[in-house]
This record gives sequence, C-alpha cells and structure tokens, in this order.
Amino acid sequence: MKNSSYIMFTMMLMFSYMMMISSNNWLSMWMSMEINLISFMPIMYNNKNIYASESMMIYFIVQTMSSILFLFSLIYSNMILYKNNYIFHIFMMISMMIKLGMPPFHLWSILMMKKMKWITLYFLLTIQKIMPIIILSMIMKNFMMIFIMLSTMISSISGINQTNLLKIILYSSINHSSWMMMSLFYENNMWMMYMLIYMLILFMFVNIMKKNNIMFINQMNMNMNLENKIMIMILFLSLSGLPPFIGFLPKWMIIQTMINLKSYLFMLIMLMSSLIIMYFYLQIIMNMLMINYNLMKWNNKKKKSLSLFNMNMILNLMMPIILLMNFM
Repeated sequence: MKNSSYIMFTMMLMFSYMMMISSNNWLSMWMSMEINLISFMPIMYNNKNIYASESMMIYFIVQTMSSILFLFSLIYSNMILYKNNYIFHIFMMISMMIKLGMPPFHLWSILMMKKMKWITLYFLLTIQKIMPIIILSMIMKNFMMIFIMLSTMISSISGINQTNLLKIILYSSINHSSWMMMSLFYENNMWMMYMLIYMLILFMFVNIMKKNNIMFINQMNMNMNLENKIMIMILFLSLSGLPPFIGFLPKWMIIQTMINLKSYLFMLIMLMSSLIIMYFYLQIIMNMLMINYNLMKWNNKKKKSLSLFNMNMILNLMMPIILLMNFM
C-alpha cells in the first residue's frame, strides 16, 4: 500500500472512532462500525504475505455477520411494544462478542493468527476492541457474566502448551478482555485505564517481536540479544499481572470492587484463570533462562548492561504500582 493510501485509511479509522464517541443513537454507532471496517481492511492487507487476502476475507465475513445481527436487534427493538426487552440486549451482546472474538465466538480470530503480521495483530487486539466495549457499556449486563466466565476459563486453558506466540498473545488478550468486561459489569469505568495500560505493554512487546522477526517461542532463543530477552521477560510478567508491575494495577482495582460487592466466587474464578495465564508466561521465561544460562552470567571479561532505554521502560512498568501502594 502507498503511503498516501495508508494515511487516508488511517484518517478514516480515526474518524470512525470520533463518530462512535459522539454518537447519540444506535444507527450512527452502526455506521461508525461500518466505516471502521472499511478503513481497517486495507490496513490489514500485506502484498508480501500470500495469506493476507484470506485473513481479510475471514475478518470481513465475521464482522459483516456481526453487523447484520446488530441491525436485526435494532429492527426488533423498534417492532416490540414494551421496554426492557431482554432479547434485544441478548442479540446486541452476542453481536459485540463476535466482533471482540470472545468465546464461544473466538474461532475466527484463531484462524487469522497464522496469516497475520504483528502490527495488524496489535491493532486487532487493542484499538479494534474499543467500539464493541463502548456499545457493551450501554446495554443491559444481566447475561454478560456468562460470557465473562466462559472467556476467562477457555482463554486460560487454551493457552497452555502453545508454541505460537501469536496464539499465546491472542488467548492472553481474551483473558484481559474478560477483566475489562468485568469492570463493565460492575458499572466501573476502570476498563479505559486497563485498555491504555494493556496497549502500552503490548506495543512494547510487539515492537520487539517485529524487529526480531519472531513468531514462535523457540525463535526467541536464537534471534534476540540479551537486552531484548530481559525486556521480554519484564513484559511477560507485566502482562500476566504479577505485582509490582503496572499490569497488576487495573486488576487490583477491579478485584477491590469485587471484594466490596462480595463477588467472591467470580473473583476466585478470575484469579485462577490469571494464575494459569501466569503459569505459561513463566514457562516461557524459564525456557529462555535455562537455554541461555551461560549468556546470562555477568562476568568481568564480558560485561553486558541494559541500555538506558530499557531501564527506563522497566521503571515505567514498575514505579506506578509501587507509588500507588505507598499512598494506599
């Protein structure tokens, strides 16, 4: 794609988000989602990847089906004679779950993982989730807990023993999305802060993976230098939500809300799923440490030190949560 075309579609993408935020009715929201789809598909295209067209087709079909269901729910809501219609909210919620790629509607996103580049994955797992989450925040949430529990359990179990980093990040993203939806369920705007922190961490991770051309776990031991490996370990720990890293901050605030509302069972399930996610991240870290044990030795002959940039990123990941705990 030419730079001029890329800029044009990027501006259309930004316009769709502004339109969504400023919308005051369902129809304009639907239009903003369609503009978003039209502008995002060319950004996905990669003429160097023979599978790019297949990924675009999968994405187009799934998003179109979701939009049709969204429109159907709007038409149905205008046909009924009473308010608080549960069927309208169920259809609306299902259409947004399809767009988000949440279980049990997540299989399309797995099919796309094999045919996707890192930067496209980043957009798909972050920015493209904002619109559906905004719509979910505006509808009844009686049935949302079913999808949250299903998503958090399936994502944690499916990520075990995966060797493809794209799939691991996908399942991790589904788990993070379930935490954001939990925030929505309790009428909490914490999901915005959660999304910003997640976007920051994932951007740094994707940037390292893209520069080193890494797709699988075993490539991490061959293609990366020591500084990048240490940075990846820090990012993995932050993505898993391990304190004192910044990835723990939004989870901790959502947990506090659940404790205040005495939702102990749901909190336990969410924490157990996060522990499983943390397990396969730690498994990758241990694999990197064991294979590169000799390279990790800091001796007098060859001193290896972290760059100032990497040290700043580590401090940025750790300091916010440390400061928060000091004031609590």
